[in-house]
Amino acid sequence: MSKFMMDMLEQPEAVRKLISTSDVLSARAEGLDFDKVLFTGMGASFHAAEVAASFLRSSGIDAVSSEMSEIIAYSSTELIKKYTTIFLISQSGESAELIRFIEDNRALVRRMALITNNGRSSASRNFPDERIFLLNAGNERSMGATKTFVNSIVLMLIIAASKTARQIDFSKLPSRMEEALALDVSWLATLLSEKRERILVARGFGIGVGRMARLMFAEVAKMSLIFYTGAAFRHGPVELLIDRPVVLTLNPTGATHDLMQELHSDISDKCDLITLSNSNNESVETVYISEGLDEVLASIPMMNVLQKTVEEIARKRGFDPGAGVYGTKVTTKE
Repeated sequence: MSKFMMDMLEQPEAVRKLISTSDVLSARAEGLDFDKVLFTGMGASFHAAEVAASFLRSSGIDAVSSEMSEIIAYSSTELIKKYTTIFLISQSGESAELIRFIEDNRALVRRMALITNNGRSSASRNFPDERIFLLNAGNERSMGATKTFVNSIVLMLIIAASKTARQIDFSKLPSRMEEALALDVSWLATLLSEKRERILVARGFGIGVGRMARLMFAEVAKMSLIFYTGAAFRHGPVELLIDRPVVLTLNPTGATHDLMQELHSDISDKCDLITLSNSNNESVETVYISEGLDEVLASIPMMNVLQKTVEEIARKRGFDPGAGVYGTKVTTKE
């Protein structure tokens, strides 16, 4: 069994352990000012943050997610000062950008909170215990993030929900993840291994997951996956259908479910179209998953399906899933 597969199968239990500490996490977040919130990180950490930022915005809280390297190079301290809480997300707590961001903004450390899987990291030494939120994902062996990515989403949503009037029911999530990881995806792996374009389309809370899927295909299977948001796909990229690509969509029930169904209707005869959904009313080939989950959580088991698929593709291509050839688990060079 590959290291990536081992990490993947441990995700449901890692989530169970994390949600069992939700009261502690919520209490720790009480002292954070959510008037204007910035989430920042790199890679998988940044993509996980996109989900929480979107949830907060939909709840009326001013929140943004931004890639840390771009803030370092193209933002000013005066703009960063406008945020009342700055979440730094880093699985390792050692990335080059994270260390530089802290050093460059030393005067703002009191506004920062660190989300990490490593409580003894270089970054952790800059913060008191009450400003460190541990992912508690356990050891992650593979270069491709699995447990830490999902636990990052869940932890940030626990914190975000504690700051809004909205409740998120996490109780069914681990079992839905187990169901996703038990699916036979060999047919999907075969389809996506063909030498033609692979396109993934998502909206809303699925955008961060979709961008993470793009990263995962590169890291694990060493192949490209094109990602577009649902609306953006219509604004030009729809022309890619000329070569009859494989198109995947994430379409949980929610605010834009019907719009995605319209997209399905418009493109289904021009591509091989598969949707991942928790709706029984899809008119195209469907991987039915995430039953009964809130829209903000539904894309997580869908990601599990893609994880299992990409692991199989990597093996088909002769790669050790999750092992880097040119990259490393922790990026220490900016």
